[in-house]
Amino acid sequence: MTETPYPDEMFEEAERREALKDYKEAFGYLNNIEENKFHKILPQKTKDAYNLIAEYCMKEYNEKYGEISENEYWRYMIADYSATGEGHTVCLMVTQATPYGDDYPKDGPDKYKALTTQEYRAVREFHQKFGSWYLQGIRFLPREEFYTTCAYYIPPVMMKLANAKCYKDFHTEVHYNFS
Repeated sequence: MTETPYPDEMFEEAERREALKDYKEAFGYLNNIEENKFHKILPQKTKDAYNLIAEYCMKEYNEKYGEISENEYWRYMIADYSATGEGHTVCLMVTQATPYGDDYPKDGPDKYKALTTQEYRAVREFHQKFGSWYLQGIRFLPREEFYTTCAYYIPPVMMKLANAKCYKDFHTEVHYNFS
């Protein structure tokens, strides 16, 4: 005489099989065993998003401050975010946004000329440092305004290097919440 499993045991077995299936799918995805249908389109969508954000920021910058000088090698960015109950976060970044990797064409006569703009690369770098959430409030600032309006958040050594002709790569995130 065989024992019939209780309903609880049947549900547990079904859950175990489903979890194992999900695990195998996740493992296959991470090891690129299975074809990921989004694998080919996501990089292009990400590039398009960076371009849109960079274009919007530059349009806003140009309307308020005019064109960025050709002699300006750095991009100064700020994202100022606050939400009820979540506090206030300020993200600052100074970067030269140098091109690398897929910023250059694979071959051809212009293989040493970057395909992407400095603003695109700055937005990409900002996203890598701070994540997607703060991209919604990102703005480019001129050097003078960056060092005056953000002076409270910038350490003294960076203030001394404000006009120095040197390689600068600076980023900081300040978060405070009084609730």
